[in-house]
Amino acid sequence: MGVKESKYLQVKQSVRGQIENGILKPDDKLPTEAEYAALYNVSGITIRRALTELAEEGYIRRLKHKGTFVSSAGGSAGGSRLIALIFYVENHDDSSYIRIIKGAQNMASACGYSLIVEWSDRDVSHEADIMKKMLDMNVEGFLIYPYDPVKSVGNYRWLEEKGLPFVLLDRYDINYPCYFSGCNNYDGAAIGTKMLLEKKHRKIRFVGYEYFLKSEQERFEGFCDTMRREGAEAAEDYLILDADYDMLAGQIKRGEITALFCCNDRLAVKVLRELRDRGIRIPEDVSVMGFDDWKGMSDMADLTTLRQDFDQVGANAAYLLLSVIQGKLQGNPVKLLSDVSLVMRGSVRDACGEALSG
Repeated sequence: MGVKESKYLQVKQSVRGQIENGILKPDDKLPTEAEYAALYNVSGITIRRALTELAEEGYIRRLKHKGTFVSSAGGSAGGSRLIALIFYVENHDDSSYIRIIKGAQNMASACGYSLIVEWSDRDVSHEADIMKKMLDMNVEGFLIYPYDPVKSVGNYRWLEEKGLPFVLLDRYDINYPCYFSGCNNYDGAAIGTKMLLEKKHRKIRFVGYEYFLKSEQERFEGFCDTMRREGAEAAEDYLILDADYDMLAGQIKRGEITALFCCNDRLAVKVLRELRDRGIRIPEDVSVMGFDDWKGMSDMADLTTLRQDFDQVGANAAYLLLSVIQGKLQGNPVKLLSDVSLVMRGSVRDACGEALSG
């Protein structure tokens, strides 16, 4: 055994012994690498190697800008090997949510971890209660799919104070940088908008659902920028929120609108139903497209949409979280974005031609 290796092992065994003997307790903050280097009279590289292996074995967790902490599991080898997914959902039968869970579960399992799932509602205090319950179960980190990430910032700060890593899914607060996994909303919207323009549509409107979400804003930005790049008009009033369907049907009948780009499939299905109830034919009178490739309703069978890879979103989120827990990822927040692909079905037609059926 070389001198360098023996020094790193001595440091590792010393710190691990302090954890196992209760000298360092769960959630205690450890000295910095520089402080440890001075304490053990070794190089920073030696300390870094020792701490990295302790993180990989679950004894400690290392958080960006926060420091290094003893794992909540109390320092048992491998930690609790549990991570938690807190999920806000509108429809528990929506297969897209199940696919996110499946992707996260598969990634966690491949890394020797188990995933616990809890459903939350719009109340941030309910979300906080779930976090506290999960903390009692000694989870090592959180995946969070929030209703409104801005309103949940207080909960994120609480996790950071506890030294617990977390990753947001699908939606985030632009003013609160953090690890994030979602889809490429901007490019996806650009792909869909370009397709509509290629089908000779120029009178296109973007229909919003929950516009307080940055993900939805990114889709509208992708729509507007693509319209302008291709020489079509796009302005703030091209965004329809809280649609008046009687007025919308009138605009379509007068030829003022030929296509509607809905920010997600759930809204697109509602738009299809409301317009059909008012005598509007899809796609003969107006083309309609969505975003997500949601499998929640039978109307989806005919909806042209943009498919996001929900399994990959879940897998990316778990990968980020486990990389932080194991000390492999530190520093600036990282975003992992999955690709988006166009799915042509019967709800879009050429403005001068026949319906497209895929």
